[in-house]
Order: sequence, then C-alpha cells, then structure tokens
Amino acid sequence: MIKTCILFAGLAFALPAFAQSTMEVTDLRCEYMTDPLGIDVQTPRFNWKLTDKEHTRGQKQTAYHILVASSKALLDKNRGDIWDSGEVTSDQSSLVPFKGAALRANQDCYWKVRTRDKDGHTTAWSAAARFSMGLLQPSDWKGAWIKHPDAAKENHIWYRRNFTLGKVNTAFVHVASMGYHELYINGRKADNRVLAPALTRLDKRVMYVTYDIAGLLREGNNTIAIWYGPGWSRNEFFGRIIFPSLRAQLNAEDFVLATDASWKCQVSSSKNTGNNTYEDHGAECVDARQYLADWNTTGFDDSKWPHAVETGHKVALSAHIMEPARIIDTVTAKTVTDTLKGIYKVDLGKNFTGWVEVKLKGMAAGDSVRIMVADDPETVQDWAQGNIYICKGGGEETFRNRFNYIAGRYINISGLKNKPPLNSVKGYVIATDIERTGHFSCSNTLFNKIYETDLWTYRMCTTEGYTADCPHRERLGYGEEVFATAWGIGMPNYNVGAFYTKHVRDWSDVQEPNGWIHHTAPQWNEHYGGPMWSSAGLNVAWEFYRTYGDKKILEANYPSSKKWLEFLHTKSQFGLLEAFFGGGKFLGDWAAPGGRKEFGGTPEATFFNNCVYAMNLETMINIAGILGHQQDAILYTKRLRFLKTRINAQFFDPALNIYMNGDQVQTAFPLMTGIVPEKLYAPVLAGFREKITAPDAYFDMGSSGLPVLLKFLIEDKEYDEAFSRILSKTNEPSYGYFLEMDETTWPEYWSVNVTSKIHTCFTGIASWFIKSLAGIRPDPEHPGYQSFIIKPSPVSNVSHAEAETASLYGIIKSSWQKENGRFRLNVTVPVNAQATVYFPASAGERITEGGRDISSIKEIKVIGKKDGRLLVKVPAGQYVFVAGR
Repeated sequence: MIKTCILFAGLAFALPAFAQSTMEVTDLRCEYMTDPLGIDVQTPRFNWKLTDKEHTRGQKQTAYHILVASSKALLDKNRGDIWDSGEVTSDQSSLVPFKGAALRANQDCYWKVRTRDKDGHTTAWSAAARFSMGLLQPSDWKGAWIKHPDAAKENHIWYRRNFTLGKVNTAFVHVASMGYHELYINGRKADNRVLAPALTRLDKRVMYVTYDIAGLLREGNNTIAIWYGPGWSRNEFFGRIIFPSLRAQLNAEDFVLATDASWKCQVSSSKNTGNNTYEDHGAECVDARQYLADWNTTGFDDSKWPHAVETGHKVALSAHIMEPARIIDTVTAKTVTDTLKGIYKVDLGKNFTGWVEVKLKGMAAGDSVRIMVADDPETVQDWAQGNIYICKGGGEETFRNRFNYIAGRYINISGLKNKPPLNSVKGYVIATDIERTGHFSCSNTLFNKIYETDLWTYRMCTTEGYTADCPHRERLGYGEEVFATAWGIGMPNYNVGAFYTKHVRDWSDVQEPNGWIHHTAPQWNEHYGGPMWSSAGLNVAWEFYRTYGDKKILEANYPSSKKWLEFLHTKSQFGLLEAFFGGGKFLGDWAAPGGRKEFGGTPEATFFNNCVYAMNLETMINIAGILGHQQDAILYTKRLRFLKTRINAQFFDPALNIYMNGDQVQTAFPLMTGIVPEKLYAPVLAGFREKITAPDAYFDMGSSGLPVLLKFLIEDKEYDEAFSRILSKTNEPSYGYFLEMDETTWPEYWSVNVTSKIHTCFTGIASWFIKSLAGIRPDPEHPGYQSFIIKPSPVSNVSHAEAETASLYGIIKSSWQKENGRFRLNVTVPVNAQATVYFPASAGERITEGGRDISSIKEIKVIGKKDGRLLVKVPAGQYVFVAGR
C-alpha cells in the first residue's frame, strides 16, 4: 500500500510534463532588446510573449521559471548557475526583474523561460536568449581617450593596433566616440550598424557600443582598427567643450587592450564638408586616390603612421542599450534628366534620409564629381548637402557616404563625362532600426496613404537615436514634435521601449541647474521653443508608462520633472505662468494654418503655456501618486487648483463661453486638462463641436497644438465623422493636399512652398487610424496593455478597416466590415491579456459571436451599454462579433 502511494505521488508530480501546454514561450527580450550586448543595467528585466497554437480562449500564464546561465552549454542542461528563479506563481511576463547575484562587467549570460498555462500545464522551455554586461563602473575602463595629434576637425581618421592573443571563447570590444565610428577586426567590419553610436548630449554623456568579436579573432597576431568620423563633435555648441576623439577597450577573458598612445593613426581618404551647424550640416568629400587598401589588416605596415595622443573628457559613459542605425531600405532611380547644363538630375522617387551611392565609369585620376541633394525638383542643392568625389581612375569606382548623411529626393550630379544609367545611382535609407509592429489599411485609399506617409516621415527623422524636426537643415530634437510622434506614431507602430528609454534620459541631460530644460534634445542650443518643448521628457515618460506599464521610466524622469515644475513655479506671478523668455523662447502654438505663430509675450502664447503648465501638474500628480510621493501630489494639486482659477479669471469670456478667441486648440486644451469648470463644460464643448463639425472645418493646429487637438479628438471626445471628413479633404491646408501636390513626406508648414519638405511638424495623425478607426487603445485604468480597449469607429466613408499593434504580450488585432446592413468586428486578444470591447450597436440589433448570441458564451462578459455601444470584456482568444437585425 505504501509503495502504491509513493508511485501515485510520483506520477502526480510528473503529470504536467506529460500534459504539456499548447502555449509556447517566444520573443525573449532583456530591457526591451533582443540579445543586447554590453548593458549597464545592473538589475535587468526580462520580457517574453506567449502564443497558443490552439487559440484557447482565456489562455494565460499562471507561473514562470527563469534560468540564467554563464554558457549556452549549461543552459542546454537546464542549469542556471547565475540565477534559477524556481517556479514563481505569477501572470507577469513583462519587466520581470533579475534576482540573482550581482552581475559583473563583461559577464556573458544566457537565459530561457518556461511557464504554466491556465490549467497548470507546463510549456516547453523557450529557445535560449542572451545578454552581456558592459563596463559598469568608471574603474572598469582602462586606457584613455585618444585623438590624432594634429588633424583638422573635419577629417576622418584611421586608428589601429596590432596585438597577439591565444585561444579565447568570449571577447568584447567597447567603443565610445565623440562622433561616429566603424570597428574592424582583422579587416572585417564588426557588424552592420552605421553612424554609431546614437547621439547624446556629447559634452555630458557618450554612449559606448559593445561588439562581440570572438568570431573575428584568431590565435596569434590580430589587428583592431577603427575608422572614425567627427559627427556632432564639431557642432557649434558641443564643440566649445569637446573635440574629435574616441575611447575603446577589448576584453577577451583575461586579456585587456585599451586605447592609449601606443595606437597608430592616420588621416583617411575622406572628410566632412560643411560646419555641422544650422543650415550647414554639409556632406562628405572622398579622395579615392588617398585610400589605402588593407589599412585595417594585420599585414599592413603602419610604421610611418604617427602615434595617437592621449586626452580626456569629463563625460559619463553609458551603454548603447537601444537599436543602432542601419540601412533599412533602398530607393532606386526613377528618371535621369539633363535639363541643367552640366548637371544630371536623378529622381529617386521619394524623399528619404541616408546615403547616396553613385557608380562611375570612364573617369580619370583627379576628376572631381559633385553629388548634390535637394528635396524639391527646382533646387540643385539644399542646406550645403554637396558631396565631392575625387576619382582614382582606372575602371569602375563607387562613391558612397560613410560618416554623414543627406536627405532629399533629387540627386544632382556634375562632373560626369556621360549620362549615368538608372542603375548607377541609388539611395540607402538609414534610420534607427526600430522594429515596425503596427499596420493599418482600409477601403479609403487616401487614408492609407496618409497613414503610411506619416510613418515614413517619422522614420526619416529618426536617424541618430532621437526624433529630429528635419534630417537636413537643423537635425534638432524639438520637444513638441518628440511628444507628438512618440504618442501618435512611435508607440502605436514600433517597438520603441529601448528607443524612448534613451530619449527620455536625453531630456534630463539638457536640463539646466535652475530647472529650465532646453527646447531640443539631445542637443542643447539657443533656438525657438517653449514649455511644450521643454516638457517633452515628462510627456513622453507618461505615454511610455501608459503603453508599457513601466514604472522605472517614471522613477528615472521624476527628479528632472520635479525641478522643471519648481522652475515654472518660480516664474508664476499671482498664480499665472508669465513669459520667462520673450519672442521665440516662450512659444505657444507654432506653424499653424495661415502662418499663425504665437510668440512669447502675446496673450495667445501666455494662455497656451499656462495650459501646458496645468497639463504638466496633472501628469505629475498622477506620477507622484503611482510612485508614492504623496506630499508632492498634495502640493501639485494645490498649485493646479489655483492655476485653473487664475486661467479662468484671465482668459475665459463668460459672455461668449470661449477661451481667448475660441479656436480649436484654445478650446480643446482647457477641456482636455480639466481647466473648464464643470458648470461651463457643456457650453464650452458645444462651441468646440460647432467649430470641428462645420462644413469648412480643417485641423487648425500647429506643431505644438497638434498633440493637444489630436489627443482630445482621439482619446477624450469622439467626433470621428467630422475627423474623417476633414481628413478626406485635398485642399490647402490638409494632409490630402500634400499628397495631391506629390509630397512624399510632410513639409514644415501647411504649404508646399516651403524650404524644408521633410519635417515632423505635423506627424502623429497615424494615431487616429490605429486608436480611433480600428479602435485599439490603452486602458486608462490598466497601463501596459495587459488590459486594453477595442473601440472602433465605423465612419460613413469607410466600408472596412483593419489594424494591428504589438504590446508586451503579443499582437493585438482589430478589423471591421460593413456589409448588407450588418457590422462584423474581428478581435484578437493575445495570450495573458484581456480586452474591453466597445461594440457599436443600434437598439434592437442582435449581437452574435461565432454565430451564437453573446449572452450564451461563457468567456464573454457583458458589462452594459454606453453612448450607443455595448461593452463586453473578453479574455485571450480570437473573436468574430456580428451585429444585425
């Protein structure tokens, strides 16, 4: 009897292994990245997604087990010598913190996960994932910064060092550069990134890139070589303090090699043109006659090269925990014309940001070719974007950029001896290589084009690890556009967890000791802006939390935002924020239709910026509550209450029930921020409704008013028929007008007669397609999309629409179709998540799911009705709802 009981107990313990779950653990990430190298987060967090091949409704995780090992071999044996979590009862599959022993510099880690499903069945172990640690303390860095002894700042420099090494299994190189670099080991480029590293405030912080070079080394003699370009180190602001230089360190188990005066260096065959400043970021000059083959190999004789000079910088070195810039696409020539004497104009079909490649034949040594770039057909060269190639002669040769980039559509080439064939010119599109996860399409062709153009414009302005206003004239990360694009494009359509973690920190880095924050990041400068610009770090951190449920970004940003609010408080006289800077330094809405610009010192700008102040206070009240800073929450609540009273006393016209002149942004802002008293809400809203639904209405917004108006229309109030009607227009000012005029990216103003035609001033409209038309949006009560909302808007001029976006839990899908008087809605809820569906339903309509009345389906919980919609809550699974009589 005893033997029988023991046998039975053993079988019961083993049962879950035999009854394996239909779930699968996939897409393992550490700090939002797939297999990141050289991280400096000492308590990294893990994410994984769960899929179910049976699409089991209500499927979810009930427990997890993580193993972290020092080698893939140990992990394959299910041994977690770095950390074995044991089985943890939890549904948490995102941002799970590492809880093993303290991690050390250069530690290589392999990890995997298995889980239990809703029935207690165990999944198979996931495939192995990896992360490695970078250099965690200043003392982990050896050697010094180095520079060429006397090269001009615009030169591109070759650095190299020979060394001897025995057999090693792991080897990393960490490279920090005041500008760009390419790493080579024994003549081979270490990886496919370009323009490394991402830009930071270089006089305060430099990101170092970690490379796994174990597969490039050999026993015996080796060579490490770095091709360096100065990048932003020549900028008029950064360049006051820092200068072209780099620092590198090779760690191969016990072997360490760092940059010092023993390294050799040489001016290379290329250099920057232009001055890396406003309207003059230049291009590149390549003298092919000066290129030295095999300069980065072991056999090369560098005996005549000078030694590098050791130098130093007082900057923080931070790990490059984000996607690098890469070539993400190629654009090919559509036409070649020679309408201008001596110049061939190549049309690449659309505006892009990146590199130009031109193949040349029949050129003699010393021949000079100019390769100029413009974003409109009438201009030969925009913003000093003129590349120069000096030929070596003797057969086919190729120009291609390396340490600068251009932006435009038209390539104008002079100095050629013959008309270039179409296949001899192409463009390489370069952007931060964030993964696209959002997609939308519908029956309205114009809407599809607007959506895709919005995303393309955004990508063309994310080349260097931040969102720029434009990629040619300024290249500056203006804050109001950063906020609009993060909310409207980045988070709904891309995997941007790492990207915005870095970019939010950029805004703390450009804060002054008195609490004021510059208008752009990561560059600091003296250009135009206002509080909406300066509060970008706070605004993006809050949207990030809503999207990912990540408190850590709130904690990281909190000290900076607290100082920012104290700065604003010191600039508030009698409760109202006053223009602490005049003119262009206290802007309200900017670049609105009709050329409207609200300069500092005007009543319009003062009203707008007090609304920004109220928005910032409200956001910080929420964050303080989440983080447990109750005294701060009480203080900000008191200040906000007084601010609202003063705004209403100063700017509200009780005779007309309007704020200021009652335009769209001026009305949406106080409605959205709760400034409007409850008793006045209805008449103020009625005024807004009248304006937005008028037959001649258009989006009366500039770059800083855009996130206000669109957020109000998409997240607060539903005027989707009016929104759809405005978006369908093709007359000026409208998105459709831009497309009618053959623009392939959004221009800087609501006109095509402008100098910059690649600009993020009006990006963010893509949010409406995902969040309103398809209806996929965050649940305000449950940040992070483990619980989310599906609230589609079947507008009259669209017969069907479909969209998807990715959360930390998996792909969310929503698609609908109107056909023969019936409305069909398809919803996909990922494993381990749930959704509240707002189903459009008229009185008397029968709603079914899978052909059955929804009241008879156990997984579907009917909550009630609201504003003509039936609310139902559904767990993970796929659903087909149909309404009809």
